[in-house]
Amino acid sequence: MTSLILIDPKFGHNVGAAVRAASCFGATQVIYTGTRAIQGLNRLPREERLRAYKDVSRVNAKKPFDLLPPGVVPVAVEIVPGAELLPQFIHPENAAYVFGPEDGTLPRAVLGLCHRFVRIPTLHCVNLGAAVYLTLYDRMVKASYPVGDQPIPASPTR
Repeated sequence: MTSLILIDPKFGHNVGAAVRAASCFGATQVIYTGTRAIQGLNRLPREERLRAYKDVSRVNAKKPFDLLPPGVVPVAVEIVPGAELLPQFIHPENAAYVFGPEDGTLPRAVLGLCHRFVRIPTLHCVNLGAAVYLTLYDRMVKASYPVGDQPIPASPTR
């Protein structure tokens, strides 16, 4: 099981990108806190609503970690001392990736609830949507290449 937790996202289009990334890479839920991106409407931007990603549940929650089933490992995607670099990171089988807001970092209380820490090595910060895509893509590639020599499965035709 793979989940995403977005802490107080600022822009609805990044929440939409996270939902689309979740659908593309097999994550089952996007949990987000706050109302800045959605303005209390509990709705995605129109272009994302029209795509109808029914395979991904979307939940606005004040206590997102309470919604995770037992055995899920919370992984903070954040620049913190001691964080593992994404290229070397071994993803937990059942993970909830925790992302901070576009205009800040993860609060100390949220970091305290995370068991693992990973950072994306870039020259500059990437936006929330890009961070979600990079993390989930890395997870998929490493699952497809457990030994390093297996091909990526073909995408189903639509």
